Amino acid sequence: MRILYVLNSGEPGGMEQHVLDLTCGMVANKNEVYVWCKKGVISKWYENAGAEVFNKKTKFDIDPLYIHDLVKFLKEKKIDVIHAHEVKAVANAMIAGFIAKTPVRISHTHTPISEWRISPVAKTIDTFVNTLIVNLFSTKEIALTESRKKIKMKEGIMESKLEVIPNGLDFSRFNITEKNREKLRKEMRLKYKIPEDAFVFGNVSRITEEKGHKILVHAFSDLLKYPILEKEDFYLLIAGGGKLENDLKKLVRELGIADKVVVTGIFEDKDLPGFYSLFDVFVFPSLAEGFGYVLLEALYNKLPVVCSNLPVLKEVGGDEVTYFDRGSVKELADKMEEVYKRVKSKNYEVGEIKKRIAEEYSMKKFIESYLKIYSI
Repeated sequence: MRILYVLNSGEPGGMEQHVLDLTCGMVANKNEVYVWCKKGVISKWYENAGAEVFNKKTKFDIDPLYIHDLVKFLKEKKIDVIHAHEVKAVANAMIAGFIAKTPVRISHTHTPISEWRISPVAKTIDTFVNTLIVNLFSTKEIALTESRKKIKMKEGIMESKLEVIPNGLDFSRFNITEKNREKLRKEMRLKYKIPEDAFVFGNVSRITEEKGHKILVHAFSDLLKYPILEKEDFYLLIAGGGKLENDLKKLVRELGIADKVVVTGIFEDKDLPGFYSLFDVFVFPSLAEGFGYVLLEALYNKLPVVCSNLPVLKEVGGDEVTYFDRGSVKELADKMEEVYKRVKSKNYEVGEIKKRIAEEYSMKKFIESYLKIYSI
């Protein structure tokens, strides 16, 4: 097959990782893969994975010139499958795919629009336009979990259009010995100037509004004032960059906790095992989420997790995760204290979750599901 992935992004994130996983899997199965994306770090990702990459971006929500160029590309390359990610790319790609008579047209808005952190008016307009385009022009719309499917149906997408395919995870990079894990832990603490005996709360995600970093920073600031915890040396490390990175650093300074908080900025993918080796507890305060790659990664690395109680995260995390009410600073601080105490008393077990995740979210299963849907 000839497959084209379309996304209007150039920087790392969960959706971009999803496309990389698809690219690797499709190339491994002897398919020709092309990617249209903005110029940025991820271009090299896809090139290294074996795709032919074109740096393209839409100037408008519906961009006539972009659609014209895409139709021409689809016809010239005789593309069998066009798979677009997120609303702006979906709108333009589905229209172009329909005009070009591309046989398989897959749309995928990872986080349902009704959960976005935007104004009610913008949310209503975006939902209406996306639903109309998906129902008219796509052959399938992807939902990452059953809860995502139900929400998309409430937004108006026809059930017959929806296909549930969870993300897969490449677990191999996290399969390291305890000796190497301890080595990584020491190296990362040295790199970020964190004392060896400090207790580290950690987060990995792009710094945008919907990821809830400000809530996390406020909760951590409050946690430092809890009397019972005065003797512990706490640190918070947020691995990732994004458009709100400077705002977050400013908030950290205003709260007077800059000596206890590390914000790494954009990091190399090879550093991920090091972060999960460094953390004592993983905290995931998302306000809206399509799936939550990093939640799976943290659990696979046997980390205790404190997580917002979004339905999709509860669906993925199961009973092994400690949940707090989304957006509640006080409850997040309380749950962080609770998990810290359980870890220190050695009363925190992750059970069989690593095995469950390896079975349910294997890359093999992920790729096989997409090969099936691409062959409709």
